[in-house]
Amino acid sequence: MANRVPEPELVFKAQFQQEKGSMSKRGSDPFFLASAARRGANSYGIIRVIAAVLVIWTHSYAVVLGEDASEPLRDVTGYSLGSHAVNIFFSLSGFMVASSWERSRDVVDFVLARILRIMPALVCVCVAIVIVSGLFLTSVSAGEYWTVANIGPFLARSLLIFSSETTLAGVFEDNPWPGVLNIPIWTIRYEVICYVSLIIFMLALGFLKAGAGIRRLLLAVVLGVSCVLLLLPEMTGHSELATRLARLFFAFYLGVTAWFERDRIRLSLPWLLAIWIPLGFCLASGSLLKLPLGMVAAAYLSFWLGSFQAGWLQDAADRTDLSYGIYVWGFFLQQCLISFFPGQGVFANAISATVLAALVAWLSWTFVERPALNLRFRLRRGRPDPAPAAQVLTGDARSGRAP
Repeated sequence: MANRVPEPELVFKAQFQQEKGSMSKRGSDPFFLASAARRGANSYGIIRVIAAVLVIWTHSYAVVLGEDASEPLRDVTGYSLGSHAVNIFFSLSGFMVASSWERSRDVVDFVLARILRIMPALVCVCVAIVIVSGLFLTSVSAGEYWTVANIGPFLARSLLIFSSETTLAGVFEDNPWPGVLNIPIWTIRYEVICYVSLIIFMLALGFLKAGAGIRRLLLAVVLGVSCVLLLLPEMTGHSELATRLARLFFAFYLGVTAWFERDRIRLSLPWLLAIWIPLGFCLASGSLLKLPLGMVAAAYLSFWLGSFQAGWLQDAADRTDLSYGIYVWGFFLQQCLISFFPGQGVFANAISATVLAALVAWLSWTFVERPALNLRFRLRRGRPDPAPAAQVLTGDARSGRAP
């Protein structure tokens, strides 16, 4: 098992140097996802940071223009650019979390890794929102704001059920998107559900002693059911919960499937075009198939782009994972900016919030997220085992999560 602690890092580095010569090169033909999945052989950390920034970009429309403002891409593809980014997050998360399951000693170790990746940073951002809002943003009196009745529900709902709908008294009341504090955290609820489902899925496979054939069949069933519910929302009574769950389950289990089939999935431009050209026809015709096919195309694109190495930028992204911090801090910073500078445009809000979010994300990673990940091994009173040959670069091995 891997994490950012000194001694294991030396082990992983030495092992990677030994394996490096045996890796298939990026220019080789064919090039499989398994080769890109090796530690040091991909730039998936960069892909996640880009996805987090795209979420900020999409939110800037509603933050500046109002809740009903729609990013142009939504009308064409069925999802906004930020929604596509969330789909990519879930696909990469499925890929990396499936890898994490194989490296974990047991279920407790796996669950502990997930909790320590998600909760410490989320607790910090929620507490910070309460403090900053109370000191600088609220329009109500201190006596009205600093009460359990006001702060308690916000913290409880944000941290226990990952609700993005709870407000704080007098905060952002006059913003174009009034009262909303941290809209992106709604996805964490579904990610946790995906984690629980993966535990059940993997334990069931182990109990049944199922081979690769049964596993492929069950994954096909999960993807098929999710796809049907995504395309036929009337089957769920147009429930927002069910529709979101179908969409994010589909994206997550695309990643899980990619992990298990990594030795069979080729990463190449012809295969990329083979997926994106049919998607173009679906978009042109308005077919509902654009939704699941768009997620497949986005997942494959992220795996393909991430298979290219990016030198020092890749090394920086691997050492300091800003993606989660940018994701959970970005929206609140956007709302703060539009509150202090009401004349901001969409582009200005997105750029300034991205810069601020990256700075806060660095602080979060340095002082909260990385120490929390290192705490995992102290709690388990053990050291990580040497990484397997297919050690994934990102995921909880180095950074951990996709929002």
